[in-house]
Amino acid sequence: MSTVMLKLIRGFHINLGSAAITKVFEGEPDHLIPSASDQLLNRDMFTVAGRMIGHSFLHGGPSFPGLSPAIIHVLFGGSMETTPLTIEDCPDLDLRDTVKMLDGEAESRDVESIRQLCLSWNLPAPNDNNRRWLCENLLLHAVIMRTMRQINQFRRGLKETGVWPVLIHRRDVIPILFPRESEAQVTAQMILDCIIWPTSTTILFDSFQETDDDDSAVTDVTRVSGYLKTFIENASPAELKSLVKFWIGWEVPAVEMKVEIVEASLPTALTCFEKLRLPRHYAAYKAFHTDLCACISSSYSGFGCI
Repeated sequence: MSTVMLKLIRGFHINLGSAAITKVFEGEPDHLIPSASDQLLNRDMFTVAGRMIGHSFLHGGPSFPGLSPAIIHVLFGGSMETTPLTIEDCPDLDLRDTVKMLDGEAESRDVESIRQLCLSWNLPAPNDNNRRWLCENLLLHAVIMRTMRQINQFRRGLKETGVWPVLIHRRDVIPILFPRESEAQVTAQMILDCIIWPTSTTILFDSFQETDDDDSAVTDVTRVSGYLKTFIENASPAELKSLVKFWIGWEVPAVEMKVEIVEASLPTALTCFEKLRLPRHYAAYKAFHTDLCACISSSYSGFGCI
C-alpha cells in the first residue's frame, strides 16, 4: 500500500510523449488537482487512483495528502458557487499569470492574450465592469471545469471500493482520507511515543549469547538505543518516513514498534512483527547513522537491496 500511494503521489513510469514520469495529480502541496490529460482520462487512470486511495484507507495504509480543498469540495457534492478556490489551485503558471492580470484594478498589459483565453472558454471579452467576475470564472474553469470528467472518474473509483457511504455519512472521515500535507508528516515524537524499547531481560537471554557479560550487554543496548533516539530526533521528515517504512512496511507508525539489539552486521527489520533489529557493535554514532541511512534508503527499491 505504501508503494502504491508513493506512485500515485510521485507519478507513474508512463511516457505519454512529454516526460518519462506522468503524474495523475499535479500542482503544489495542498493544492493538487487531477491532471487535465485526456490520455490519462481515456485510460481510466483516475478511476484507478480512486481505487488505490480507497483500498489503502480500508486496510489502514497511508492516506493521500495535499489534495486541493476545492477538488475535495466538488468531489463530495459541493456547489460551484461555494467552491473555495485560490490562485494556488491552478497548476498552469501561464494561466495563473493571465488570471492575475484581471485581479485588481491595475491595467492589463496583455489584453489580447486574456481575450483569446476568454473566447476559447466561451467567456466574454474583458472590460472595466466584468474584470472581477471574469477573474473568478477563469480560475473556476482552469481548476474545476477542465477537470470535471477526471473528478467524476475519481469519485467512481472511490465508490468501487465500498468506502463511499462512510465518506458521505461521516464527513469527519474525509480529512483522514485527504489530509493536508503538513498534517500527514511523520514527526519524531509520533515515532518515539510508539516505540517499545528493549528491556534487560529480553536482551540478556534472547538476543545475545549467554556467555556475554551482563554489564557489557546492558551497556551496548543502552548505547545503541540512545543512537536510535538521537537519529529520530534529528532526522528530516523524509528520513523519518523511510525509517518507519523500513521498520513496519509503510509510513504510518504502528501502535507498538519494537526495538531489539542483536548480534548482526547491519540493521534489519521484521516488518510483519513491527520489529527493528539493530546491531550491538556500534561504538560511534557516525557509523550507526551511516549504516542506518543506507538501510532505510533501500525500502523503496526492495527489501535488502542496499
